Formats: sequence, structure tokens, C-alpha cells
Amino acid sequence: MGLLLFSLPAFAQFTVSGTVRDQAGGDPLPGAAVRLKGTTQGVVTDLDGNFSIEVPGSQGVLVISFLGYVNEEVSVNATTRPLTITLKEDIGRLEEVVVTGLATTVKRSNLANAVSTVSSQELVGNTTPQTIDNALYGKIAGVNMNANGGAPGGGINVQLRGISTLGAGSSQPLYIVDGVYIDNSSIRNGRTQASGAAAGQAASNQDDAANRIADLNPDDIERIEVLKGPSAAAIYGTRANAGVIIITTKKGKQGKTQVRLNQDIGFAKAQNLVGFDPWNEDKIRTYYGEGERGQLELERYREAQNTGRISDWEEVFYGETAMLYNTQLSLSGGGEKTQFFVSAGIQNEDGIIKNTGFERYSIRANVNHELSKLFNLNLNTNYVRSDTDRGFTGNQNNTGGSIGYSIAYTPSYAQLFPDEQGNYPNNPYFNDNPLAIRDLATNNQKVDRFITSASLDGNLIQTSRSLLKYTINGGVDYLSSNSLVHMPEFLQHQQASSEPAGDVLWGRQDNINTNLQGFLIYNTSVGGFDLTSQAGVVRLDQHADFLLQRGRGLVGGQKNLQWAQVSSSIDQTETRITDFGWVLQQEANWEDKIIGTLGIRWDRSTLNMNQNEYYPFPRASVAVNLNNFDFWQGASQYANAFKVRAAYGQTGGLPVYGSTFESLSPQIIGGETGGQVGTRGVDPNLVPETASELELGIDAGFLDNRITLEATYYNKKVYDLILDLQPAEASGILAIATNAADLENKGWELGLGVMPVRTSNLVWSTQTLFWNNQSKITKMNIPTRTVGGFGPSLGSYLLAEGYSPTTIIGTPAASDVPGGYTIYGDRQPDFNLTFLNNFSIGNSLEFNFLIHWKKGGENINLSSLLWDDGGQTPGWSGDTDNNDTPDGLDRLLDWAVNGNTGVFVQKADYVKLREIGLYYTLPKTLTSGVGGGFINKVKLGVSGNNFLLWTPYESYDPETSNFGSQPIASNIEVTPYPSSRRYFFHLNVEF
Repeated sequence: MGLLLFSLPAFAQFTVSGTVRDQAGGDPLPGAAVRLKGTTQGVVTDLDGNFSIEVPGSQGVLVISFLGYVNEEVSVNATTRPLTITLKEDIGRLEEVVVTGLATTVKRSNLANAVSTVSSQELVGNTTPQTIDNALYGKIAGVNMNANGGAPGGGINVQLRGISTLGAGSSQPLYIVDGVYIDNSSIRNGRTQASGAAAGQAASNQDDAANRIADLNPDDIERIEVLKGPSAAAIYGTRANAGVIIITTKKGKQGKTQVRLNQDIGFAKAQNLVGFDPWNEDKIRTYYGEGERGQLELERYREAQNTGRISDWEEVFYGETAMLYNTQLSLSGGGEKTQFFVSAGIQNEDGIIKNTGFERYSIRANVNHELSKLFNLNLNTNYVRSDTDRGFTGNQNNTGGSIGYSIAYTPSYAQLFPDEQGNYPNNPYFNDNPLAIRDLATNNQKVDRFITSASLDGNLIQTSRSLLKYTINGGVDYLSSNSLVHMPEFLQHQQASSEPAGDVLWGRQDNINTNLQGFLIYNTSVGGFDLTSQAGVVRLDQHADFLLQRGRGLVGGQKNLQWAQVSSSIDQTETRITDFGWVLQQEANWEDKIIGTLGIRWDRSTLNMNQNEYYPFPRASVAVNLNNFDFWQGASQYANAFKVRAAYGQTGGLPVYGSTFESLSPQIIGGETGGQVGTRGVDPNLVPETASELELGIDAGFLDNRITLEATYYNKKVYDLILDLQPAEASGILAIATNAADLENKGWELGLGVMPVRTSNLVWSTQTLFWNNQSKITKMNIPTRTVGGFGPSLGSYLLAEGYSPTTIIGTPAASDVPGGYTIYGDRQPDFNLTFLNNFSIGNSLEFNFLIHWKKGGENINLSSLLWDDGGQTPGWSGDTDNNDTPDGLDRLLDWAVNGNTGVFVQKADYVKLREIGLYYTLPKTLTSGVGGGFINKVKLGVSGNNFLLWTPYESYDPETSNFGSQPIASNIEVTPYPSSRRYFFHLNVEF
């Protein structure tokens, strides 16, 4: 009997029940987690925010957590009555959960890296973006972006913490959506073959194609995490040199079914037309002279003036009012075991150039289901169809096919409009009539895409203080693209061509990416330490088929290749790539005071020279929360959070397919098909590009997190950069891929959040982000060279030891610079600064705006060169130096005669009001009676993108480039598609 009494306390337990509510509004929080501290035991609240939990022993501590709220700890014992627990909003995001491994997470207050997150509200809550990457502009410290042009459908170059490759590897981040490694390529469509801008593989750099992240619907996104450097991204291994962007889509939550309808209607206008220099008789005499040609032009000018036919070509081509429509419908909800999110969206945007536009249709279904305590199944499926007409802008080589290039040489009095029968006259000033190109030529791309992921996870072994669980997830990204570029046979430049008239290019791309990973995760508590171990394997397979075919000499009205006199295959490529990796990671947390992580990943890839060799990518980090130590208590009333952190990691950069292998080229030899050894060689000792990064930082919160500070310094070094060595011509090899250079990026990232006002009637929060980056080539094993653009006389970039690869050079010669060129600037800015403000007035009015300031940096503005050559540059006729020569002609002669490239290298500073929005939520007294209380919330709003721009740059937008997807040469422009200023009216209804 005594033994029985002695044993009873060991089995004693009691039950605690209660309700979890929002502190501000008192609403119940269904799905909040209630966990017994120091154990793996926990429950979640029901639809009404209620919970009940069994607590062993005589006392314990409950930890209550919910996304977006500060964790609350409550001591309980056998006498505790039903609890009402209120959670307050997590202003400083300290309780936000952030990815730290491929299968584990950590709350932000314990994070050792500067991982940026963007919520759904920040992404699409202020205004309606075209694409996801477009929506990230100015919202993440350490990220620089350039657009391929302003055409509908996006096309953005995202660069994290400076240069990650000099051209052999990917300069774009790795995108992962719900665990799926997705394709973000820009698909070649052959536009530059039709316009003559470039030939061969290099042509894809100027095709003005959108990268395929544009397929995703921003309204489906719940949050985005950006791992900007190797210290955070090391766990992703061989594809993470340029950073990792993790996208999580919306999921259903336990509770009643919610229906949301968002309707946006808007319009767009050109953001910043330059205003061509006006033509008059004096200018005509100056430009064309007093001879026969001058007299002819004067007659044409007088005729146009008398008939009222003077045209503002910028307004004619770029002055359309583009209509914008965006409709989104979603349903979400679920019970205890099954939750769902289903959405459908239609986005339809015209362009500011007639016959251009972007349409996207998307359907998504995300389902989470608890099969049992051992099996939880998550399914995410997305189908997207996009249809894009990007028009004809940008570069061309005197063959027609670019509106911007043509109007640079077409005076305002030219007659280009069609007659009553629809016949377009020839343009006497250039090789094509740009109105005919706009109205009759085709540049279309249609993309069908399926992105599907599935994960299965569950608990294998669970005790009161330890848990062994597994997670298996995989995904498929299938993309099918069909493009058409067509120049009808009756166009002026087709009739004048030495080739048969009529040009068509049909392109097809079929990509399928699959990835599969499996992990075991073991969590246990030992003393005051919470230990989490993970081990797993990862496999990625990519298969891509690309075909681009061309037909010349088309029968009238035909686009079919069978009706072409000459048909050829421009390119046909099949690509197969496989990556395989092993991952180990150990995390240790000592009472939220000191948190450390050690991890390593071993990867091999068929893209590497040594396909079967595993390359290691280690990582280590530590975060110390000083505010959780006893000695900090005296300062806690002022600084409630203060963390110091340090992290180190390594990542890899895979080379471009085909650059690390010798190849055979097809040849016809003696009438028979054969193969010839290619002219590219490979260094047998070639190793992958790798990057290492040391990151140091401080995170602090003051006055109950009404002031937050995040400061980060990083030093990112990229080793074994792959460049082509050019051997002696007698060898028969034109280029050998070799590890030729090392590179260093270092910079600061600062974030300051302040809540100056927080009352029941007014909440004002503001966030300021600052970042800069400095790049330098620290080692160069091959001779100095220039890369990018159209050669040094038109501006290029210098690759030399001791210089930044973004250094802009040109002619004339300068003996003190490697390579013998003159330095004219650097495309990299001195710094970026953004200023975001949110005002919430009462419970109904919201006002937000985002200002972005880029200080420093230069662009190579070849649009100005063309405008000077054609007499169109604003102020061309001026004479600021009083030498009786127009300023436009002065600049042109300075370049053509003196070789001064610098006249077209211009400052690209700017200040942009990127986003602004004003929203009003109707009082519930007005909506509760509608439909028998069926409508829960009605929100009305107006907003704008690219609302204002201040810049000394002398073109449409300092952020656009013909080579936007290139790692270095992303600040060169030749008459791109102008950017737009976008305005919206919003109606959001919740049922």
C-alpha cells in the first residue's frame, strides 16, 4: 500500500482549458498553438479559439503562439481556472517563423542571418503589381533590380548582394515555390534575328523576353523569404551563389469558409517621355544643309505644316492609355483535419504601345489533410496560362523591326500614316515605317505551366521531451512555351532586304523540372538545451527541349513554314541535368539565449566537369539574445530585444549548360552528314564557381519594439570564376573554359522600423532600408578584357584585377588603365534607400506609400546616341557653348571624331514614388444587413505604381536595359519599351 501511495505523484496530471483571443479586437484565434514548455506536447485552438490540454505533474508553463503575434507564456497548476489569453501583434516580427534548413524553421528572434521577408500585405496590399519580382522593388535591403524593358509581362533582373558570376553561371536567384525548384529562364524567341540586332546564341540577350517568374500570380502568395548570401543559403548548395528566394503560397486555416473577391480596374500611361526636339526651318537647314536635300526637306516640312500633319512620334507610339484589369477570387477554410485554399485569377493588361499586352489566367488548389498522427499530406497545384505581346522596341541593325530605333531618325513632319485602303507609305528617313511594324508585325508568346508539389510528414517516435519525425516532399514544374515572331512580306525593310521577303520565327520550349527530398528530424531537450538534428537527401532533374525555326520568303498572308522559300533551324537544343545532394544540420538553442547552427551539404551535378565528385558547402552561425540574460534586466525597459549574430557559409554556382564540355558540330562532308570537333576547349582541372560569406549583425528592439533596428555587414567572396581563355589561333581552339578569377563583394544593410504613433484611432509605422555594395576582382589569371555591350567605343565593362567588374570603360585610350581604356563610371550605385510609411486611421482608413532613392551609378545611354544622330534629342538645337554648332551635333562629333564614349555615359540617380495607396473599409453597420449578413467586409481603394520619378537620366527609365538578364552589362539601353505609370481602383469583398 505504501508503495502505491509513493507512486501516485509520478502519474499525477491535471487539465487546463481556456480561450485565445486577439488583444486589439478581442476576436478568437482559431489554430493558435498551445504547447507545454520543455516538451513536445501541444494542441491547437478550435474554431472559437478554445483549447484543452493535459499537463503532467502539479505545475507547468504553457507557451501560446500564433502567426503575426507575440508568444505568451502562462504558468499553470492544478488550481488554475479556465484562462482567457490575449496575444498582441508582433510589431517587430520577432516571433515570425523563418526557414533555417530544408526541413526546419526558427523564430526570427533566434535567427542568426539577415533573412528578409515580404508578407502578402506588403506584396500586393498597397497596389497591384504586374509580376512577383516587380512587387519586390525597394522592399528588400541588399537587392538591386533592372528591367529588360517596360513591356507588359515583366522581365526583371534580380541581383542579391552584388555580382555572383562573370557570365559563366546564373546571375539570378534560385526560386523555390512550396518546395518546388522552379524555372525562371528567359526563353529565346528570335526577335533579334528578325530585327538583325544580333545573331547566334547571343541574340537571346536582346530578345526582350520576360523571365518566367512572371507566370506566378502575386495574389496567391502568403510570404516570400529572401536568403541573400551564402551564409544563409548554404543549405541549398550548388545552385545558391546568387541567393535563394523562397515563396510560400496561401493555405487554408481551420475555421469557417471565407470567400474573397478582389476587383482591380486601372489604366497606365507612359512614365517619362523625353520630349523630342522640335523641327523647324532653321533646324532643317542646319541638319540637312542648304543643298538639294535641304530644299526637299523644307518643302516636306511646309506641306506638313500647312496640312496640320506635324506628329509627336513619342505620343503617337507611347501615348496609349493602357487599360488594366485584375480579378481574383479565393475560398479558404477547413476543419480540424482538412484545410483548403482555392483561387482563380485573371489579369489583363494592355501596353502603352498599341497591340501590346499581357494576359494571365491562373487556378490554384492547396489542400492540407491529416491522415493520422503518422501521416500529414499537403498538396499544392497551380495551372497558369499567359499570353504576351511585347511589340518591337530596343536594338536593331539597319534592318527594321524596332519602333524606338526608327523614330530616332524620323522627323515630326514625316508622313507615315496609311491611306484609306490601309497601305502604309515607305519611310524616307529610315528603313521601315514604324507604324506598319506596330500594326502588322507579331511578337507573341503563350505559356502553359503546371506547378505541383506534395509533401508527406508525420511523427515516428514521440516522448514528453523528444520527437523523431520525417518529411518527404517533391514537386514538378512543367512549362510549355510557344512563340511567334512574324514580319509580313510587304513591310518596307522586307522588300528592301537581299533575303526573300517575309520572315517568320516559330519557337517552342518544353521544360520539366522535378525535385524530391526526404529528411529525418530529431528534436530533444537536454538540460536547458533544445537540440534539433536533421539529415536528408535531395535530387533535382531538369529536362528541356528547345526548337527555334525560321522561314524566309513567305507566300502572301502565310506564316506557315511550309509556305516559305527558305526554311532553317536556328537552334535545337535538348538539355538534361541532374543534381544530387546530402544534407546534415545540427541546431542548438540554450533557453533562447544562445542559438547555434552547424550544417553541411555535399552536392554533385552533371553540369560540373567532374560529374561524380561531391563538393562540400558548410555553414555555421550563432545568435546571442543579450536581452534574455539576467544582467540585461536593468536595460529591458528601454531595449527589450538586443541580439548579436554571426554567420558563415559557402554555396556553389553551376556553369551554363555546354560551357564545360567539348562538343561536336554537325557538318555536311562529301555529301554525307558528319560531325566536326567544336572550337571550344575545357580545362581538365576545371572546378565549379563557389562563394563564401561572413555576415555579422545586430538586431535590436526598443520601447516594446516600437523602434527596431537591424544592421548587417557582409563580405562575400566568389572563387574560381569561369571565363574563356583564348589560346593561340594555331591550336584550332578559340576558347577554353577555365577558372580565371576571384571576386569580392562587401556591403552594409540597415533597417530601421519606427512606430511614432500607436493609439486606438491612429497607427503610424515607418520603415527605412539602406544598403550598398562594393565589388572588386581580387585575382585574375587571364589577360585583362572588356565584356558586355557593343564594344568599347560604345561603352563596355572592364574585367581586371583590382577593379570592379561593373566599371564602365570606353575610348579614347588611357595608359594608366588596364587594357588601355578610359574609365567613365560604375553601374553600381553608391547606395539605395527606401522609405515606407503605413497609416491606419480608426478602423477604416489606410494610407501607404513607398519612396525609393538610388544614389550614384551610371548607365550607357545609347538611345541618346541615336537621338543625337537623328536630331531628336531634347535640346538638340541648343548652343550652350556658343560655338554655332548645335549641342546634339557637338556630342555626336565628340564621340565620332574624338572617340569620346563618355558623352553617352550618364548619371542614373533617381527618386521614385514606387507605390502609393489609399483604402477605406466600409463600417460593418453598412454591410452587415446586406444579403442577410453574408458580406463580412467591403474595402475600397485607389493606388498607383511608379507614381512619380525624379532623375537626371536622359531617357525613359534609369532602371531599364537591353541586357537586363546579364550579370554585368545590365545598364545599357537602346530605345527600350518605356516604363509605365499605373493607376488603380480597388474593390475587395469578403464573405
